[in-house]
Amino acid sequence: MSDTDSDFQVATFEDRPFFEKALRYGFQQGIINNEKISAIAIEAPKGMVQIAAAFGSQYLRPEIDTARLRIVNLASLYLIETAKGDLELAAKLIRDNTFLSLSRGGSNLLKALFAMPEYAILGMDEKGRIEDFLEFWSRKKTGPDYQAAVQQRQTNQVEINLALKLGKALGLSAHDFHDQHSEAEAIIRSALLISLQKKVIVNIRCFNQVEFANMLNLTRSKGIAKAAKLSIELSQQLSTAEQAIITRLQHDILTNDIPKILDTEISLDKLINQLKDRFFIRDHDMEDSASYDALVSKEWSKHTKGKTDIDAILTMLLCIAAATPAKTSLSEKAAKTLVKKIRSEGFQPELASDFIKQHAPHEKQASLLDDWTDFSLEAQTYLLDDWDTNLYGAMRFLQENCYVEKSVKK
Repeated sequence: MSDTDSDFQVATFEDRPFFEKALRYGFQQGIINNEKISAIAIEAPKGMVQIAAAFGSQYLRPEIDTARLRIVNLASLYLIETAKGDLELAAKLIRDNTFLSLSRGGSNLLKALFAMPEYAILGMDEKGRIEDFLEFWSRKKTGPDYQAAVQQRQTNQVEINLALKLGKALGLSAHDFHDQHSEAEAIIRSALLISLQKKVIVNIRCFNQVEFANMLNLTRSKGIAKAAKLSIELSQQLSTAEQAIITRLQHDILTNDIPKILDTEISLDKLINQLKDRFFIRDHDMEDSASYDALVSKEWSKHTKGKTDIDAILTMLLCIAAATPAKTSLSEKAAKTLVKKIRSEGFQPELASDFIKQHAPHEKQASLLDDWTDFSLEAQTYLLDDWDTNLYGAMRFLQENCYVEKSVKK
């Protein structure tokens, strides 16, 4: 036999499912006898029919062929995980157990894998169908793929458990997690960022958007604590695995986030936009929006006068597009004067678009630009209508879409 033929036989053997390798090894070593092989030959068809019925039809030959692949893969998975790749131990397991019990063992391992979190996200309770999961995984010559999936999902569970501990210490409830579908790492990062503050924080709680902006400002002015350690009091001790996650994410923050935070060349608004997805930020009340705008975009806040409703903002943008002093509300007289100015001197929507891009809080820019584009396109129909000599159509449009104060009749 040539070297090529020998190499092919070795490759063929190595590519076999682990169950078949262990069965062959056990027979060659006298661990498994002919009687056991005959028992497997009787059992296997029963299991194949059951599996074919579960995933398709036991009456179709292709489904039976696929079922054979599935049942061998399931038995192989159980043997690999139980015997840890030891062929002799695997052969003894084949000898001492029924073939169907080996395949059920593999199925149970996959069910346990399904029960573990696929993603380290809190509040993400919905899973797919376990039947679909088993259908996919039972086709695979599992081994390394299964072990990698187990390791990843175990890490996900550790991160979730740690995030729950830290979240509870930060005053977060299950309701907060569920509503925001929070990444575990984001919650852990938030706790670590709080721990890096030089100023001792009393009554520690997780920050909302305004508090996050204030904390970043404070970090810029005060710097970070030299001894970076978790300063949040926990009701339970951290496990070794949890401490390893703390160390990894703390290094990540110090390496990737702190340099940006301390770089005053990056505006606070842009900084928050870069960091917001890396940290858990509590939902804030609508009344906090004006405070946030004032903090991250002083020019925007100056022009909006703290107003956040769209009618007031569109009124301000309309004034800018008409090259007139920006106001968030207009009297009827001022509104008519504005329309006349637009008809005589022109309407420049791009001025308002540029103002949004330069001064609006970054997270609001996309929606504001959409609102302004829709408004300005419709506005031109009414505001530039020369046939509307009495301004009835123009005023009705402004009263419906902007903030126009009605004149008080005396």
